[in-house]
Amino acid sequence: MRKIAAVVLAAITLASPAFSQKVISQIAAKVNKDIILESEVRKALEDLKLDLSQDPKLTKQQQQQILDQRAPHILRDLIDKQLIIQQATDMGLDANLEVAKQIEQLRIQYNFPTEDALAAAMAQQGTSIDDVKDQLRYKSLRSQVMRREVTGKIVITTEEMKAYYDAHKQDFEKPPGVGLGIIAISIEGLSDAEAEAKKKTMAEALEKLKRGEDFGEIARKYSEDQTAQAGGDLGFIEKNDDGTYGLATPEMEETASKLSKGQITDILTNPVNHTLVILKVFERHNGGILPFELAQNEIFGELMDERAEPRVRSYLTKLRAEGFVEVLQGVDTGAATGPVRASDTALPRN
Repeated sequence: MRKIAAVVLAAITLASPAFSQKVISQIAAKVNKDIILESEVRKALEDLKLDLSQDPKLTKQQQQQILDQRAPHILRDLIDKQLIIQQATDMGLDANLEVAKQIEQLRIQYNFPTEDALAAAMAQQGTSIDDVKDQLRYKSLRSQVMRREVTGKIVITTEEMKAYYDAHKQDFEKPPGVGLGIIAISIEGLSDAEAEAKKKTMAEALEKLKRGEDFGEIARKYSEDQTAQAGGDLGFIEKNDDGTYGLATPEMEETASKLSKGQITDILTNPVNHTLVILKVFERHNGGILPFELAQNEIFGELMDERAEPRVRSYLTKLRAEGFVEVLQGVDTGAATGPVRASDTALPRN
């Protein structure tokens, strides 16, 4: 763990102190009704250095290169963060349920009996669970705002994905494996009555799947796994040299080995983390270049990242133009370089 928290926070590139813990310091920037302190900028830089130093995959030279690339944009990112939080408030968005869900997943993953026990373990490692919750909350709010304002308006067609696949086929050469989906509900620490209610919920989900309802929609509605919002998609799981897939139980291994494309399991029990599980085989691959059907999620992600990045930047420039941002210390590298007109900040057409 940088421990426990690092598992959940790996996708968050910029950490900052909890909003309620600001201390007296010089003001670096004013963002509408909020302020960013110089101490926050310094802390963000120190957090970045620490994150890089604890990544075993990076050499010292690579760490320095990444630091040199990202350090000049720390104030920009903090301003972006305030703008997004303000926008989420104006939109009436909420992230409390998502935060609670991810903290619970973390507790289950590391086998802590209560959230208090998880918080105590984090504290021993120098991490505040409140800071973790703040970061998770921001991640969720950012995702919601961008989905409404940017990514949700980007259309990627099957024809475009197929064209990308045809042009990059060699990038999709993979060993044997299987594409799996999961719906999981935790029963850890529940009373008999509570566990029985969960089993009924899972049975309801299974019945809907047997009637032919969409697996992704059922996963989003019922699953407590971290893949729920992605429709339960575990992605492509490569087969190990010993013929296994590294799954938690023999039942799951048998599923991955024997079920045909499109088949689902009955309700399985995972004794490792005390969950009820339904698995689905989306696709089976015997080695070589992945078929288009298995590569689609990866292709969609690649195209979305490619198209979203400039539009996100354009959207954040638009928020700056519509509001009030004053930099007192440092440089906002996200500021417009000239007068901003409506046409400059409009999202590009597809």
